[in-house]
Amino acid sequence: MKTQRIGAFTVERITESEGPFAPLAFILPGVDMDRLEAHADWLRPGFVDVQDRLVMSFHSYVLKTPRCNILIDTCVGNHKERPLRANWHRQEFGYLAAMAAAGVQPQDIDYVCCTHLHADHVGWNTSLRDGAWVPTFPKARYVFSRTEYAHWQGEHQRALASGVPLPNQGSFSDSVLPVVEAGQACMVDDGFEFDHGVHLQEASGHTPGNCIVHARSQGDHAVFSGDIFHSPVQLINPDWSSRFCHDPLQAAAARHTLAQQMADTPSVLLAGHFPSPVAGRVVSRSQGFGWKTELQ
Repeated sequence: MKTQRIGAFTVERITESEGPFAPLAFILPGVDMDRLEAHADWLRPGFVDVQDRLVMSFHSYVLKTPRCNILIDTCVGNHKERPLRANWHRQEFGYLAAMAAAGVQPQDIDYVCCTHLHADHVGWNTSLRDGAWVPTFPKARYVFSRTEYAHWQGEHQRALASGVPLPNQGSFSDSVLPVVEAGQACMVDDGFEFDHGVHLQEASGHTPGNCIVHARSQGDHAVFSGDIFHSPVQLINPDWSSRFCHDPLQAAAARHTLAQQMADTPSVLLAGHFPSPVAGRVVSRSQGFGWKTELQ
């Protein structure tokens, strides 16, 4: 993704990995393949490959305002124990090098915003140092939805009490709790403002406290949507929730609302997993929506 300008703000994408990820029918179990094929002209092969796998990117965004740098979502991370996901387990991604190439160092980050607390959105919250997990971004306030944090804290405590595997493959333990213990966590509610023109909006469904980030400057508008949409495929029919959605019906309602609000407007959508070129706009199509990526 080229640097995006939102009025006086800029956005850089920091990519951890990108490519075919998993079978489409696995990620979106309710997908109608006949309806998808009717949109093959813009979906294939960029978003769905010849083997019917979703092409996905795992990336962060650095939103730069005149007063602060905000890192939105932090991918999978390095050295994390994720034995149930071979492509996430004990990885050695070049994420920090990619960040440096974008002109950003960990100490430059003022806020880390996790749209939700799934393992692939919190991984770089922490780094392994001398055998301990410590915050990667030493000066940052890590912003967590109060609702989201309370849910996963409860799940974590229940797992410890019952002896079952920890939720989210242990990511709450190695990528969230160390931030809280270091005193860098900031629990916030709907509407929290990072800076003038940049605020959180709760959009539960994918998770109980899932959030999106709005950025407005000089008449421009962008939405950082996290996992409300995993793929542009879901624009065809926003009812198609992913298998990872906590409440599929609520998640679908959030997608419908966001798509309707953004369709045929200049607003830019910056999703959590859309592959290159990433940034785009929602457009109306018969019986649903589509995707336009021709941005200047």
